[in-house]
Amino acid sequence: MKKPCFPLLRPILLLLAVSLPCAVSARVLNVCDDVAEPLTLDPLKQFSDKNYTLCWQIFDGLVRFDPDGRIEPALAVSWERIEPTRMRFKLREGVRFHNGEPFDAASVKFSIERHLDPATGFPGLYFVDSMDHAEIVDRSTVDIVTKYPDGLLLNRLAGLVLMLPPEYIKTKGGEYFARNPVGTGAFVFRKWEKNSYVQLTANKNYWLKGFPKVEGLTFKFIPYEKQVQALLSGDVDLLTDLPGTQTLRVMASPRLAVTKKPTFYTMPVALNLSSGPLSNVDVRKALNYAVDKESLVRYDLLGNGKAIATLSMPGEAGHNPLLRPYGYDIEKARRLLEKAGYSKGFTLHVVIKKNAERAAKIMKANFGAIGVKLVTTTVPDSNLIDAVRSGKYDMIMGSSPDPMCHAYFIQAIVLASKSPFAVGGDLDFDSLLAKMVAAVDPEQSKRLAEEIDAYVHENAMSIFTYQKNMVYAYNKGLSFSPYVSGMPYFLSAEFTGRE
Repeated sequence: MKKPCFPLLRPILLLLAVSLPCAVSARVLNVCDDVAEPLTLDPLKQFSDKNYTLCWQIFDGLVRFDPDGRIEPALAVSWERIEPTRMRFKLREGVRFHNGEPFDAASVKFSIERHLDPATGFPGLYFVDSMDHAEIVDRSTVDIVTKYPDGLLLNRLAGLVLMLPPEYIKTKGGEYFARNPVGTGAFVFRKWEKNSYVQLTANKNYWLKGFPKVEGLTFKFIPYEKQVQALLSGDVDLLTDLPGTQTLRVMASPRLAVTKKPTFYTMPVALNLSSGPLSNVDVRKALNYAVDKESLVRYDLLGNGKAIATLSMPGEAGHNPLLRPYGYDIEKARRLLEKAGYSKGFTLHVVIKKNAERAAKIMKANFGAIGVKLVTTTVPDSNLIDAVRSGKYDMIMGSSPDPMCHAYFIQAIVLASKSPFAVGGDLDFDSLLAKMVAAVDPEQSKRLAEEIDAYVHENAMSIFTYQKNMVYAYNKGLSFSPYVSGMPYFLSAEFTGRE
């Protein structure tokens, strides 16, 4: 069926409780979204939610998600599935990259090929390699051909596939492009001050007329302990992840406000499913019963979230609403360990993404109560994938959003045998996942996805934790749309003058 051109921007969710008529001030939006800077600004050289959030401002995809997780047009204005393995996209005409290079079907073909080329080294290749190739129909029409029917192709394109400038990359080379990115997005790269900030300016020729609403956008990289002070001093206009302990401090300022939004953001834990104690389902169930999820929500999120039963979250496509979280039951956990032959416990080597340190400390204490010792190593977001590839660890912990707005992503990234973040694998899970992906009928896809959710829960294939409410702290003069993915676009952000 041919998809119509949906409205490009649905009504913006304003953070201000009251919005009075006033002139929009032309100024730069200063955002703190991370502690550490990215390793690169080439979106195909790093696979990190913080890196994607930054790159989404510079680059566009064929489609994208709106703030509520619905797919809307971007560089493609319409699309239709013309064969089980072929989708045709009609492209937006008159669009140019920031260097003046035209965007057309050849750009799409080049971009798809670069994503899929093993020589590129795209760390997220597993999540897009259902695509086989792109075919040019005419200058403004392109077909994407998949290796098998892919019911999640649009989700992949919206969350993970960005359009790149062929001639610029061929002329300048990949290393130059990684430091001086060029896209078609709402913001143009201007400067990268190492260990400090990435500065972008408004794209005055953006294809969506009237956007962006600010003159520029600066991502500032500030240690956790200094972020709130940067907000209070006015050095930062928006913190995208305010610690709950700092809420009252921020709200005491008449210039600042706080808002919360349930988000497709959780603390997935990858386990070695192939060997060692974690390959035993009773051990995995014991660990789930040992986690005090209510305390985890209270002390890690400061109450800004809720316990979940599996890796999917309420509101996500594919979530099974009938599942209930494992209860906190230390005695049951001990009995399961004894049944599995580990009555004296064991030791696990764990790598922790920086943003999971507090949760890891809580779970380390929980596991210690049943004799399971964790030896932990902490790494920044940008180095996590290298740590996983080292093969040294039994368990991987780190907060993660869902850029595809479908239960598939978190499940696949933690459990699928070929995922760059999985430790070991489960062939039955792989088979179930492949069957669900190949379902192009929405009702069949939904049923199969919920069956996978139940399989993951019943086999305790991860440590199930919580769904996070993102807490944003911001200048009261700022109108901004939080995204349910936890990974926002800033093209609609604007200063209203009420500061």
